Amino acid sequence: MSFDKPAVVIDNGSHFMKAGFACDNHPVSMFRTLVARPRNLVGRYGRAGHYEVYIGDEAVVHNDDMAVTPPVVNGKIVQWDNMERIWHHIFYRELKAAPEDRAVLLCLSPGAPIEEKIKCCQVFFEALNVPALCMQSTSVLALYGSGFTTGITIDLGWDSTDINPAYEGGLIHYAQMSTNYAGEQICKFYRESLASRGIDLGCDANEIIDAVMMNEMNISIDCSMPRRPVRKYAVDPRTKQKTDVTDETFMVSEMFFQPDLVMGYDTGYMPLHKAFLMASQKCDMDIRDELNNAVVLCGGLSMIPGLAERFRVELTDLVEKPVTVLTSDESYVVSWMGGATFAGIPEAQRMWVTRQQFQEYGARVVKNRMMF
Repeated sequence: MSFDKPAVVIDNGSHFMKAGFACDNHPVSMFRTLVARPRNLVGRYGRAGHYEVYIGDEAVVHNDDMAVTPPVVNGKIVQWDNMERIWHHIFYRELKAAPEDRAVLLCLSPGAPIEEKIKCCQVFFEALNVPALCMQSTSVLALYGSGFTTGITIDLGWDSTDINPAYEGGLIHYAQMSTNYAGEQICKFYRESLASRGIDLGCDANEIIDAVMMNEMNISIDCSMPRRPVRKYAVDPRTKQKTDVTDETFMVSEMFFQPDLVMGYDTGYMPLHKAFLMASQKCDMDIRDELNNAVVLCGGLSMIPGLAERFRVELTDLVEKPVTVLTSDESYVVSWMGGATFAGIPEAQRMWVTRQQFQEYGARVVKNRMMF
């Protein structure tokens, strides 16, 4: 199957959408996975007259006066109307490309159920009228984006942190692990810690904390070492007021590796390095060395300075054999880059579903080709 124009690659993230063309080496568009509607429409059905709907970063701006909701929660699509609006927005506002002219490669969560994949086909073929669609796991595509087909991906996202081993492009489902904490839990800890000091960041708390995590956090290789006398601040974008968050930033950094110590109780969260070890040991011993030779950190939180180095140090005490941890300056889009690579592989064309095939065979062709 060959396409006249480069395919569109969409990474359906819980926190950020990433979209672009398979011929590029970086997404054309990145925006928050959010949709804002008037509050008086929430829970109502039927005709409501004309009203504005804001998507992505524009939705964040209207957080005060409108109901802002994410259509993707824990990697699963929960609001299909909003999700369709976002996909429509990607084609006509972000990429300025007609969907009927472009095949689409959609990056989905490794845990996406088959019902979700079938529904995606219905939306893309019947509402957007795309000629062909392929869906792949973000974890497998992260390996492709790093130049491997066998390895273990550690996806540090907004609402889940998942460890997913894959062998020759196929997920090893029984070895998948989750730490049960991610960016959302970290933001909650930030807010609660500041609240205990009588500090309220207001309705922009999540955006302020996001900025702190991306710009101020730095994970120490050894938490017992004396901290450098550097202060960390959260800055309100509206008032420019600074709040000292030095202690919170240090404690959150340790949450990846010592969650119970940071929270002060038995959280049920699993330290990152121990979750990796358990996922690795679940795999067959004959392929374990090959898997450990390509451990790919991906997702937004993987960009925190010092995280990869600390992860290597913690693994040294647990794993007897060497483990190769791969990072890059663009690990937050490595799954998208893997999708762009996958879309151009001739051998992968048999995994695409055309609109005509879906019309003829329906859910059966989706189950045959997209059971990742």
